[in-house]
Amino acid sequence: MNSWAILSFIACTALVAFISWKITKEGDLTTSRGYFLGGRGLTGIQIGTSILLTNWSAEQLIGLNGQGFAVGLSSMGWAVTSGVGLIIMATIFLPYFLSRGITTLPELVEERFGSTARNFMAFCILVGLVLMLLPAVLYTGALALTKLFNITGLLDISYNVALTGTIVFIVIIGSTYAIFGGLKAVVISDTINGIGFFFGSILVLILGLNALGDGHILSGIHKLLTVHPQMLNAVTPVKATVPFSTLFTGMILMNVYFACANQLIIQRALGAKNLAEGQKGVLMAAVIKILSVGILLIPGVIAFHLYGNEGINPDQAYPILIHRLMPNYMVGIFGAVLFGAVISTFNSIINTCSTIFALNIYKPLLGNYVEDIKCINAGKKFGFVIAIFAACAAPFIQYLDHSGVYIFVHKFNAALHLPVLFIVLVGMVSKRATAKSTITGASVYIILSLYFTYFTHWKLNFLHQAAIMFSISLIITWLMTLKNPDLSNKKLLPKLDTVDITHWKHIRLGCVIVSVMMVAAYALASSIGVVTDPDDITRNVFIILATAIISIFIINIIVKTFMNKIKTKNEKNIQLDSLNRS
Repeated sequence: MNSWAILSFIACTALVAFISWKITKEGDLTTSRGYFLGGRGLTGIQIGTSILLTNWSAEQLIGLNGQGFAVGLSSMGWAVTSGVGLIIMATIFLPYFLSRGITTLPELVEERFGSTARNFMAFCILVGLVLMLLPAVLYTGALALTKLFNITGLLDISYNVALTGTIVFIVIIGSTYAIFGGLKAVVISDTINGIGFFFGSILVLILGLNALGDGHILSGIHKLLTVHPQMLNAVTPVKATVPFSTLFTGMILMNVYFACANQLIIQRALGAKNLAEGQKGVLMAAVIKILSVGILLIPGVIAFHLYGNEGINPDQAYPILIHRLMPNYMVGIFGAVLFGAVISTFNSIINTCSTIFALNIYKPLLGNYVEDIKCINAGKKFGFVIAIFAACAAPFIQYLDHSGVYIFVHKFNAALHLPVLFIVLVGMVSKRATAKSTITGASVYIILSLYFTYFTHWKLNFLHQAAIMFSISLIITWLMTLKNPDLSNKKLLPKLDTVDITHWKHIRLGCVIVSVMMVAAYALASSIGVVTDPDDITRNVFIILATAIISIFIINIIVKTFMNKIKTKNEKNIQLDSLNRS
């Protein structure tokens, strides 16, 4: 590793920091809206890139490419079917959230169920983020940078010392963004890093294909498609950590949680200047998430072709691929981009945890009359504490699970974070559910999930388990609601001082495009796509793409016609009601 790599890394990192500071230095960081929601002035592009960078990071880039190395494209459901959740977010949840003018989900739950439910949800969110996701993000980020820059050889130190030092470096830089700059600084840095991350990841893909083809990209593509074709099969794979059947059970729940009840993600959309911009950003993220299979899993498959016989740890496949294939000066630039993605998720978690602590724990304890600046200072202190905790816990993540850090994190998420979705869904759908019945159902889910995940061995995939236990919890809440319903008839009315909640005029077309892309992605990664006789691949790809394009136009026309009929019928009913009253 020469000095060019180090200098390019420092220069790019400093440039992003300077631009973020320059843009946000005049912003209002003394109010909750300004600090925690970026002043509710975020555009669709800012929201979309921030959602992507918050989600991608090292935990995704390293973890999913590790899954690609270990089991191929069978894990692509995490990226592809996230489109389902993001469509639901754009069309149902986001309009509801923005009409309520909320800052956090516990705030919404408090309005519906009271302070006990708020505290329960805040506890679930904070425990899940602080105990698992934050240390995992730090560990995978440090792992990537340590391998990328060969820090052990560069400084002649042990691997654990290099890993710990890199973790501390990430914590210092990431905390500076999150604690002192608020959400807007996070989003600005995300937008800049997002562009570099996307193009840098594409470059890694191209270099990988070039190496696989011995200097010829087309030859590399041919080898990828024809040698070990089972690695590209996402529908009937030979080996899989996420079977195809889970797409219709626990995977749906996880992706709806990710898009609609994950405070990390929805906080970006809640900062939208209006509903239309929020919907643009959410659907933009959905489209790119589906396309991201090319940078989140394919490089891992390429690494399997190149280094599969070396016995390397799957989570180290992507950093090794970059280190071996990229020129030194490009390693520094992409290292800066990857570092930006790591601190993006890190400081997003810090900002989210600080928001929940300040507004849903600290402020209610002191009384809602407390000044915003005191809440912000309390949030900053809490962010500092959890950053230190995460730095201490991160090095131990490597010893926790043999299935890879990505699957391990999602098992924990299924146990602690799906109850958040459970409470939100019950609160939105049921007018009779009480705080007691809802919290009981969510608690039963947590107990069952933790027991079957960590204290006993159940051969059924953890995503199928999650769907079964989620259903059991819903039944328990439903039975308790039938026995003791809430008869207060309390209604949550929209607030008057919220942003404009007029829908984006192309929202239907956007949802249709995302839906067709999801189906096309699985068609391509199957026996009717590229996992077939090499002579049939080109024809299959052409047929699938042509069918997808035609389907978009046809489905959009059908949906538009159907919606117009409903609108006309509603208008006639309104006219009849007016005539009857007169």
